[in-house]
Amino acid sequence: MTDQEAKNFVSDIFEKITKASTKNDLIEIEKESFESKYVMDTETFPKIDFNISSDEIDNLIVNNVIDKNYNLNPIPENSTPLTKLLYSIIWKNGDLKKIKHIAKGIHRDDLSITEQESSFVFYQFGKYLTKQKNQPIIDQHVLRTFAIYQFNDPDEISKIRQLGMITKKEKKLIKNYINWLKSDSLNEQLKKEKEYSYYIDKILFATGRLTKKSKK
Repeated sequence: MTDQEAKNFVSDIFEKITKASTKNDLIEIEKESFESKYVMDTETFPKIDFNISSDEIDNLIVNNVIDKNYNLNPIPENSTPLTKLLYSIIWKNGDLKKIKHIAKGIHRDDLSITEQESSFVFYQFGKYLTKQKNQPIIDQHVLRTFAIYQFNDPDEISKIRQLGMITKKEKKLIKNYINWLKSDSLNEQLKKEKEYSYYIDKILFATGRLTKKSKK
């Protein structure tokens, strides 16, 4: 796929999204536009239907499960088997330090993504878990797609198609994406649908995987 073909494809996807009025319309866009290899595997990543509130993070701090800096404390021996099993999986994957950024995103819901200094994907995932409106899940694929949509310069498109790890340079892009989800670009009826941004995220995820270009 050339850079121009990628730009055209992304523009077409966004045109379809802006015309959608229900989440079922969004589901159909994903079904019709992508081979299964590009689509998020819902068995590996099933939709999260629960939310986590700031008050619940307060309770974790009070009960010394996490400290005031959102670090996860060692779990006690009398924890439930499920808690111990999940802790073990997180430990084995080397992800214990990532929990603090998710908890911070949930708890400090008055802060913007632009005030976060690192681990933007996990921080924003915490925002999403609050299930507040217009708080999407973001990753490199979603941002790659949104950036291609925003940029017209061929050199910029070529660079962004190679986007990998998200850094401070992408903070503005994340903020712009969040603002776009609130904007008049989307159908007002669609924005009344519960968690409409989740289904947009899925479309942009697949688009970003399809349009990604390997670094030379």
